Amino acid sequence: MRVMISAGGTVTAQSVVKALREDGRASFVAIVDLDDLNATKAFVDAFVRVPRADDPDFVTACLDAVRRLRIGLFIPIIVEREFLPIGAAREAFERLGCRVAVPPHDIVLNAGDKLTFAQFLERLGIEGPKTVAYAPDMPELRFPAYLKPRQGSGSVGTQRFESAETLHEAARGRSGLIVQEAVEGTEFTVDCFAAEPGRVVAAVPRERIAIKAGVSVKGRTYSHPRIEAIASEVVAKTGIAGPANVQGMLRADGSFSIIEMNPRFSGTLALTTAAGINFASLLLDQFEGKPIADARGKHRPGVTMMRYWSESFEEPGGKAWLGTTMARDL
Repeated sequence: MRVMISAGGTVTAQSVVKALREDGRASFVAIVDLDDLNATKAFVDAFVRVPRADDPDFVTACLDAVRRLRIGLFIPIIVEREFLPIGAAREAFERLGCRVAVPPHDIVLNAGDKLTFAQFLERLGIEGPKTVAYAPDMPELRFPAYLKPRQGSGSVGTQRFESAETLHEAARGRSGLIVQEAVEGTEFTVDCFAAEPGRVVAAVPRERIAIKAGVSVKGRTYSHPRIEAIASEVVAKTGIAGPANVQGMLRADGSFSIIEMNPRFSGTLALTTAAGINFASLLLDQFEGKPIADARGKHRPGVTMMRYWSESFEEPGGKAWLGTTMARDL
């Protein structure tokens, strides 16, 4: 299998590369990114610079990379910018012998829109915070509350407010916003994988102990049948086939309130892999048409992740190498 990953400089792409290396079936791994300066280049077989995902030439550049590198599987990373244009060109990729790991158009739209997703949860009868479209005359909400873009990820543009007055001030002149009541509790993400629509075969809950720029930098896996069951039901009902991550809050009374779902690999996929469930392996099995057994409840709880900084270096001629390791016998 020859695999290409978009947004190669992101921590999510790096986690997917690591999982592919651990699986071992990908004989060739490439990344595309808009920036030449990204550390992932040192870990892959090829790097291709492409325009921004909102550039009309983005898909053309990705198709050209697929053709030249003979890619069989393309894994996009950024839901709100990459999934729709790449999904719309699915047939063009397939004519080159490349399948794209992008959910159908309606799933991308419904999961990527926080208001639509909140309404979806309400129809299912699954608990989630009250969520409304922002308007100067919107109904009264309980505070604290969050002001968020309707579409987006990584907590970009999200702010917490203690009063309606400060919230309205921050929203002035902006559009495409939602307001969501805050839920107090312990923040969890559940990495899920659906082998086919309606059949979830993995659900790995992990506490987000510390977060920077929307990405967990400290986390711990748990065995929590209730959280696993709720997240599995949500993902199954969306009809997605492939990876998804469900974010929510575990309250002190044991209830779990779903905040949002992203129809993609998570930025902390490395912790799920370390806990014994390799989502890259599941994706390769899916694309190779292999039977996928139910792995729910088979991850290792209590695995703790603490991220650290490391470096890669590049000379003017393109030679790349890794910095001095801190490793010792553990």
